[in-house]
Amino acid sequence: MFKIEEVRDLAREAVAELDPACLDGRDAVRLAEVAAEGAKLLDAATALLAKRAAETNAWRRTSHAATPEQWLAEATGSSEGAARESLKTVQRLGELPATAERLRSGELSLAQAAQVSAGAMADPGAEQRLLRTAKRSGMRELRAEKERVIAAATDELEARRRAKAQRHLRTWTKGFATHGSFSGPTEDVAKILQALEPLTKERFEEARRAGERESRDAYRFDALVTLADGDADTAKQAAPHAVRVRVDLPALLRGRTEPGETCEIPGVGPVAVRHAQEVLSHGLLQLVITDGVDVQTVVSNTRHVPAELKIAIAERDRTCKIRGCDCDRMLERHHTVDFVESQRTTYRELGNLCPKHHDLVTHRRFTVEDHHDGTWGLHVPADNRANAPPGEAAA
Repeated sequence: MFKIEEVRDLAREAVAELDPACLDGRDAVRLAEVAAEGAKLLDAATALLAKRAAETNAWRRTSHAATPEQWLAEATGSSEGAARESLKTVQRLGELPATAERLRSGELSLAQAAQVSAGAMADPGAEQRLLRTAKRSGMRELRAEKERVIAAATDELEARRRAKAQRHLRTWTKGFATHGSFSGPTEDVAKILQALEPLTKERFEEARRAGERESRDAYRFDALVTLADGDADTAKQAAPHAVRVRVDLPALLRGRTEPGETCEIPGVGPVAVRHAQEVLSHGLLQLVITDGVDVQTVVSNTRHVPAELKIAIAERDRTCKIRGCDCDRMLERHHTVDFVESQRTTYRELGNLCPKHHDLVTHRRFTVEDHHDGTWGLHVPADNRANAPPGEAAA
């Protein structure tokens, strides 16, 4: 019997005997994390073994499947698309020993390895950067960083042509709900989202006044319906809005990105440097470049946050600063040192938090710890009032 078969039998026995109701909360947390690490290791083993099975065609002896992907999907209970991605990931790992080592050790999940390897194949020099992103950030930020790497290493004209050729808006219906997706050149998608922004904000403010709380995506859908109904304030829609583009200065001067460089619309995705140069001439561009204003020297003696500082913080903290949280919606600025004490507003003391983490810090007396890698950690209050409703937290 192979060792992995023994692990399977032990795992089956452990799960059969597991009674979560008999555990206290701390043990449940610890064991859930142990099980998650085990799942990552077994996922890695499955993919590695599946690659060998596909190479030897041995899977045909035990399955009526037409392809290795179909066989693996049947074996794992997943989709063929997921199985195909697993096989592609392991294939790429042959050229990426550092990523392969992290996957085998359980430091990376198979899904994380897929993102890292896809980016590293486009630009091998970005592998370590992607691994660091995987360690400190969530999947959303890792996926975004991978797309930046691929965009910088791809011919811009060809990528733009392919994006335009593949543009689409699809819908499908499930019961009473109709779902949809669209794809197109990033700068065109940005125009659509920008047109919805003032209506989304208006709907959010209306809901807040009424004591309602829903997701930003829900308000954005309402904004689209308002636009389709023709009820939108045309003057509001016609008002120009500044476009923010994050670009490395060498790329801007050269006219194209090279591996390791970035040109993107924050919150939307990579764009060609040519697009940044075009909108720059319109005077409606907030350009964030590598040797612009030294934002660490910008200090305000009031609660007011200068424009340079707002842009700098938005660029630095594109997701919530709490380690492991990759929320990038509705971020709120937070002073690590209370303004009443410091009487100043600085780059180092400000950071973006998602609404949930900001609520913990503001109302439930969690405290922030600054890590050396630029992320923050949270310290739980010593007493039990941390779980009280916001209005009772300080009682």
